[in-house]
Order: sequence, then C-alpha cells, then structure tokens
Amino acid sequence: MAVYAVGDIQGCYKPLRKLLKKVKFNPAKDTLWCVGDLVNRGPDSLKTLRFLKGLGDACVCVLGNHDLHLLELAAGGSGYRRDTLMQVIEAPDCDELIRWLRFRPVLHHDAALKWTMVHAGLHPDWTLKKALKRARKIEAELRGPHWKEFCLQLHHVKFPPRKPHKGDPSRLLFAAAVMTRTRYCTADGLFNWNVRTGESSNFRDRPWYAHKRAKWRRKTHVVYGHWAAAGLVTNQRHVLGLDSGCVWGNQLTLAKLGKAGRFKIVAQVGS
Repeated sequence: MAVYAVGDIQGCYKPLRKLLKKVKFNPAKDTLWCVGDLVNRGPDSLKTLRFLKGLGDACVCVLGNHDLHLLELAAGGSGYRRDTLMQVIEAPDCDELIRWLRFRPVLHHDAALKWTMVHAGLHPDWTLKKALKRARKIEAELRGPHWKEFCLQLHHVKFPPRKPHKGDPSRLLFAAAVMTRTRYCTADGLFNWNVRTGESSNFRDRPWYAHKRAKWRRKTHVVYGHWAAAGLVTNQRHVLGLDSGCVWGNQLTLAKLGKAGRFKIVAQVGS
C-alpha cells in the first residue's frame, strides 16, 4: 500500500494518467493525494474530474483556487479570459461533478503519517488544531445551502491582509484565501496577496512556510501546490511543494509519502 501525492493537475489529464501508469498505481490498495487546482488552464478539466471522482476513496483531493473558481462559475459567476472550464459547466453530469467538488476538503490531515495537505499554505499563527477548525468551517459553507453566495464572495472580495477580528464577516474568507492563495507573508501574519511570480519587495515577507516559529510546525509536515513559479520545493524540513508547472509546459510531479515527513519523488511527466 502506497500513498502518492501529485502536484497541480489543472486539467492535464494525459500526464496524470502517464504518471500513475509509471508507478503502477492500484486504487484497490494505493491512495492518491491531489494538492488542489484539479482544473482550468489545461485541456481536459472534464476528463480529470470524472477520473478522480471515479477513484472513490482511493483519491483524496483538497480544493485549490481554480477549483473554487469552477464552483463560482457553477454558482452563476463570471469567467476569466484564460479559463477552460466551460466543458465542465456544459457537461451532462455537471451537477454531479459540482456536488462532488463541493464535498472535497480544503485541508486533509493524516495523523498516522503526520502529513497535512493544503493547496497553498497555512497561517504562521495557526496550530494544526486551529487550521483544522478553520478548514471545517469553510467546508461547512461549501456543503451548505448558501454555498453559491459563499463562492461568489471568494472571487469578488478584496481579501484583508491580516486576520480579521472575531465577528467580522470576512474572517472565513480570509481563512479560505490563506489555504488556497498564500505565497508570501510576514512572521506576524501580514499576507501579501499581490506577488504571484517574482520575489516580494517587502523585506519582511517570506514564503509562508519559511517562518521558523510557525506554530503548525510542531505537529505536522505539509504537502502543497499552487506556486508554479517556485517550482518543486524539496529542500525544506517541514514542507514539500509539488507544483512543477505542468500546465505551463513543464512537468507534473508525483511523490511517495512516508511517515513523519519522509518522501521520495518517484515520477515526473512533461505536458
């Protein structure tokens, strides 16, 4: 039995299938973790969703910002110029796929392995327990009767740079942004939502995982995606970054996860 983690698929269905074939992935005994951004920009978002959904319990997917954008479109929102999501929206099984996507977690933790999976990152002030609590609240919104309103807000709000006070209606949106959009922040939790590719010009900014006193470090290791510009991140003690930019003409990466932070990059396939 093996647990594999794959980077941002973004509709790159053929590279995904090639990767799994390389390691002889067997859904009867193996598990595939997907770090989010299952869809968009790539050519085969529909095939990707159908395949992952068909794996059943052998597949664990967390939601990324592009997956939330698909939910926004299903809720009646507007698309962006480079979207490739209409194939899903117009599919006869769209409602079934959207419901499946709504019920994916935004954070997954395996206590036995001591690995946590999230699409983008965690707040340096969050313990693992606090991160799980916030994730469950976001998931409750996505699975509840007002999911459409929540998803529409996620793409039409200016995210606060700091954690809002209790009772502030943007508090849950901020937590969702941290888990699905984070790249840079300061040690005291000031988030920079503007830098997507290059380095931040703020001397206090660090990659979210680079703050040595981050509280989540005490209990877990984190596998994540989202940051194609940074490429694979394999040289950090507490994290494994797997977005190697397949949709941008680079590679899709598969890692085999072991206990307590151990991992091995087992396969890569070009787009």
